[in-house]
Amino acid sequence: MGRRRNPENAWMPPHVERYKNGFRVNRRGYPTKHLAKQDASKAEVWTAYERYLAGLVEKEFTFKDLVELYFASPQYTKHIKPQTQKDYHRYSQRILIVFGEMTPDSITSPLVQMFLDARGAEHPTAANREKTFLGIVMKWGKARGFVKIEDPTVVVKALKEKAGGRYLEDWEYEAFWEWLGERGHIMHQCAMEISYLCAARQQDVLALTRTDMKEDGLLVIQSKTGKAQIKLWSSALREAVDRALASNVDAQIQTAHIIRSRIGRPFTRMGFNATWLREQRAALEAGVIKERFRFHDLKIKAASDFDGDVQKFTGHKTRSMAERYNRTADKVVSLDRKRPKKGK
Repeated sequence: MGRRRNPENAWMPPHVERYKNGFRVNRRGYPTKHLAKQDASKAEVWTAYERYLAGLVEKEFTFKDLVELYFASPQYTKHIKPQTQKDYHRYSQRILIVFGEMTPDSITSPLVQMFLDARGAEHPTAANREKTFLGIVMKWGKARGFVKIEDPTVVVKALKEKAGGRYLEDWEYEAFWEWLGERGHIMHQCAMEISYLCAARQQDVLALTRTDMKEDGLLVIQSKTGKAQIKLWSSALREAVDRALASNVDAQIQTAHIIRSRIGRPFTRMGFNATWLREQRAALEAGVIKERFRFHDLKIKAASDFDGDVQKFTGHKTRSMAERYNRTADKVVSLDRKRPKKGK
């Protein structure tokens, strides 16, 4: 039995509720739908509700509807990490332009292949990610009875991608690190050092707190995979962490984060990147660096400079993924052959 309504709302149609912008339908298994403004009369609300019901009958269930259901589902809202959710929303934009008004069962493998060929001609990486998102939604819909056909993306092979980013030369690293210090961005200096020394992603560095400082090293938990690693203390790593903790201490509010903003709070990725991009442009214009580089390129440099088991160092699940970050040429033994002496 459903929850009993407040008597003053007893006149409202089924599944209709008040919210800050007026009246809406909040029905399990269906996208939330605005019906009427706050000052609408009872008759206007009922009329809007009847139009809503008529639309459900007349409207064909489209892939756009399926995406909206997926985004509203617990499988997405509770089990997908926030950064991945942002990525999925970005991937959905292009997919919905192409497939949004189609019924899910009319999306065939040849159509997916045509999309991949056209989109991938200029943006192969984006095309692959968008195809993956399409497959995720189709599988989700198939398991719940919204889709009858099998996932059409399975037989469509992903496009070859060029490795992103680049190796950062030592002089570039040192030049920009010094530039940041001269401009007063101590925390960005420390974040650079920690990222490079630990081969850690930006979001994982910004998430570090004092509780991650263990006796034998710094606990880094990869937000992307959940992999936890203790990066053993080196003198350089200890110095970078201690320097960060000793900086930006004048603010009244101090969080437990190691990398903190000038007001003592943790950085948002947007706020951190705004300073990073601004200083990259300024350093380039000043001739301090010859080419801009991404913060993520620090991980490429770390994997390339590390002399040992790169997969174990970076924490990647597969060796092939770890090797994508390693941009140094392998050193292999060459053959040694003595030329025979003449006459023998």
